[in-house]
Amino acid sequence: MAEIDDIRRGARCGGQPRGFFVVCLAVACERWAAYMLVSSVVLMLCQRYGHSEAESLRLAGLMNAASYLGTLPGGLLADKVLGHRRALSFSTLLLSLGYALLILAAPWALWLSLAFLVLGGALFKPSTQAMIILVFPEGDSRLEAAQIRFYLAANAGAAIGSILSGLAVRNAGWSAVFVIAAAVLLAATVLLAIYRHSLPPGDPHERSRKASPEADSLSPMRRAVLIGALMLAMLLYVLCYGQVEGSLVLWAQHRTQRMVHGFEVPAAWFVALPALLVIVLGGGQLAVLDRLKRRIGIYNLVASGLGAVSLAFVALIPAALATGDKRVSMLWLVACLTLMVVGELLIAPLGLALVLRLAPARFVGLVVGGWYIWLAVGYWLAGEVGAMWARSSPMAGVTFLAVLPLAGAFLMCLITARQSR
Repeated sequence: MAEIDDIRRGARCGGQPRGFFVVCLAVACERWAAYMLVSSVVLMLCQRYGHSEAESLRLAGLMNAASYLGTLPGGLLADKVLGHRRALSFSTLLLSLGYALLILAAPWALWLSLAFLVLGGALFKPSTQAMIILVFPEGDSRLEAAQIRFYLAANAGAAIGSILSGLAVRNAGWSAVFVIAAAVLLAATVLLAIYRHSLPPGDPHERSRKASPEADSLSPMRRAVLIGALMLAMLLYVLCYGQVEGSLVLWAQHRTQRMVHGFEVPAAWFVALPALLVIVLGGGQLAVLDRLKRRIGIYNLVASGLGAVSLAFVALIPAALATGDKRVSMLWLVACLTLMVVGELLIAPLGLALVLRLAPARFVGLVVGGWYIWLAVGYWLAGEVGAMWARSSPMAGVTFLAVLPLAGAFLMCLITARQSR
């Protein structure tokens, strides 16, 4: 505990604990490397390993789900055995080895690398969140803003990785992609080693059992209900956002007029747009966050995020009403994605900040692992909903995806009404 207190009172950068910026740099590196793979994994499985498109899509989905499902045992291992600082450093080393194995084109290297990547991700995701809650004092009002900054760092890394992946594949081949990814994760490992004393150890026997003031005033049952409501909000958001990489790409391809001064905007560019919008809109959110928290309340902000996701699909109604081969302006799709990102910024970082406040300190990794389990379920359901949408009318899919988060927003308001009074 003395070491944690020293870190919290120690060196600061821009009014934030130095350890927080170390974690942000680490997650930017991890997302950079991850999106070197994610943005082109289906093409890689087809072109490099000879899988069919259907097999590649199925394998990519399973890889994505596995990276989240492993966070529950990974968080428990970090909570009870390793400690989060040690787990964080160990995870970046595992991830670096995983990407290094992908430099080889052999099928055995693919499967071995996936094992390293799943294990590394299972430790990395809960440990980064545990570090954030540990470097800030209990009940610190900066936690929500810290989550938004963390989210900006992750999306900046994702945007860089997506852009570099396409350039590297086209100009230097698949091996070059993973040389870069492995080097970036190795740099993160070195960074964590150099600044290890800026991070609390997060050891089980040293961790404070004191809850935040918000959680301390609630019964364990009430706390569990609120955590469940926040996880449900995240699941509904992910279910809708999962359409961006699937159904909405097809929407852009077949229903959107994408010609701009003789240049046809690639449909795949719409997948990269949300990460860029997060970087643009996140700064504005930080500027007004304290005012919004005072006037609206943070639980109501999360519910408002679900409302924004609902409006995102309402924006597609003009395209859904178009018949035959008629295409509509791509501004409708841009409006949809913009509203989706507004919802993302209100639900993902703020919801996770609330979950971290409510979670017992000794089980932070486990609770964060549960949060990521809900993400895995959301992505799986997104695929199922996308498949049903492909077999139904455009208006039916848009209506369902507009009503679902709206119902979730109403339920969120009902569940948290007692907390806001």
